[in-house]
Amino acid sequence: MSHIFLLVPEQALGAARYTFTRSLTPNIIQGKSAEFGMKNMVGRGPSTWSRKRWLWVLGTVIVLGLGAWGLFGNKPPPPPPKPAQVKTPRMEGLSLTEIHEGDKRWVLEAKKADFHPDLATVSISGVRVEFFGPGEDIRVKADDGLFNTKTRVLTLKGHVEMRRGDLTIETIEATYLPDERVLLAPQDVVIMEPSLRVEGKELRVELAAKKLIMAQHRLTELKVRDWRVKP
Repeated sequence: MSHIFLLVPEQALGAARYTFTRSLTPNIIQGKSAEFGMKNMVGRGPSTWSRKRWLWVLGTVIVLGLGAWGLFGNKPPPPPPKPAQVKTPRMEGLSLTEIHEGDKRWVLEAKKADFHPDLATVSISGVRVEFFGPGEDIRVKADDGLFNTKTRVLTLKGHVEMRRGDLTIETIEATYLPDERVLLAPQDVVIMEPSLRVEGKELRVELAAKKLIMAQHRLTELKVRDWRVKP
């Protein structure tokens, strides 16, 4: 029930006078509006909250799904498998002989040998080589070596020792050139005989001519057994 106050004019003493009159008539429009608003709030409140809650749940599910796809569905492809390594053929014990125009040039023996077909080489260790020529032969020992199957060049390394009779040559590297039939020792060389010691560098051993050529001479030491002067 609403209370409305109206101004009602009265004629008194020739002048207009207003008095307040209480009206007990209810405001139907306002009451209906308020009632409609309450009904509207009561009817829509739970539905709006339920819709918001479902939207929040749907958004959470989408975010979680995107995160899971990023972690598990977007992995980089696995790397390609590594190519299988081809093992180098190895022999326990090797013997080679070079014969040119019916003449035996050298015989090689090694304790171990690794073949490299792509490089046309053979790596050898525990090497012994005997070079044949006029007169006495030259025997060579070395720790390691490399033989080229195409050029027939033989390179010896490590502790290299050459012997011919009483003559001994020591160095750390020697290369045999088949076309020239020579042994080249580019590093430091020591030549020894019972009464002689020669040190130098860049030695050339000519097998056919039985000749030694030292390019860089450093020291010659001669041992004399008897210094007595004959009368």
